[in-house]
Amino acid sequence: MSSGYLPFNFSERLVKQKGSGYHVILGVLILIIGIGIGFSINNELIVYVSLALGIAVIISAFLMIIKQYERAVILRLGKFQRQVGPGVQTRLPFADNILVVDIREKVSEFKAERMLTKDNVPVTIDAILRYKIIEERAKDAILNVENFNQMIQQVSQTTLRNNIGSSLFQDVLSKREEINQHVKTIISSEASNWGMEVTGVEIRQVIIPQELESAMSMQAQAEREKSARVTYGESEVLVAQKFLEAAKVYANNPVAYALRQSNMLYESIKVQGNTIVMVPSESLNAMGFGNLGTTIAYLESTKKAVARQKSKDENAQQKDV
Repeated sequence: MSSGYLPFNFSERLVKQKGSGYHVILGVLILIIGIGIGFSINNELIVYVSLALGIAVIISAFLMIIKQYERAVILRLGKFQRQVGPGVQTRLPFADNILVVDIREKVSEFKAERMLTKDNVPVTIDAILRYKIIEERAKDAILNVENFNQMIQQVSQTTLRNNIGSSLFQDVLSKREEINQHVKTIISSEASNWGMEVTGVEIRQVIIPQELESAMSMQAQAEREKSARVTYGESEVLVAQKFLEAAKVYANNPVAYALRQSNMLYESIKVQGNTIVMVPSESLNAMGFGNLGTTIAYLESTKKAVARQKSKDENAQQKDV
């Protein structure tokens, strides 16, 4: 037996029999013993009680109670007679054999151990199966198959193995819903012959060898690092484009360039606490401070400021006149 199959415990068998012959025998014994004792001691009460109790037990042999979640199949002299639902039902003692089955939904676990996928990756699949007996076809589950629980588990395991063997490993991980639906469809077509309905198939866990899991983790880490480097390179291109635009602005405006240099110098040598950064004069000259270009830019800015002030003064005199 496969290790992936969970052995069927006969004590959990859902098909059970309801006997009736022993009720008749018990009722007859009560009548004989009770009436015999009552006559022997000349006690009519014991006779009447025994008579009533014995008749009640014999009558109960012709009746049976079926629970709401059960369905019963009656075999009369070994031949199918009828299927009955919940409530009080009648039977013939000794002639009828009553088989009762639970129609509630059931859950079963099954596995596919060390299966090779289509791309030769060893996996172990842990899944669950939900199924129930169709109410109107309970007789098929009892009469058409010896043990429907064991049968549906074996079919489920075989179907899962075949499906995993024809699928790629990546599909097993990313397309579980499709696999679940496909396996359910195949099992349902088989189970319909036994009067059973498959309500769901779910893959709970996909187990792979530890060394393969480590390799997949390294691959995922490499992919993330590759993506990070590509993003960093794209950001460098964007920064370079912005610097190019800034260079064009500074080339046409030497005053703005000088102010930017001043700001950079301030950010570099500003006092933080008690720490002062000393900058050599050569560095200042290299940045443009103290050279002729900066001086010219300063003078031009000063001329423009004087001209604007002179224009304001002339406008003010004209208004006064």
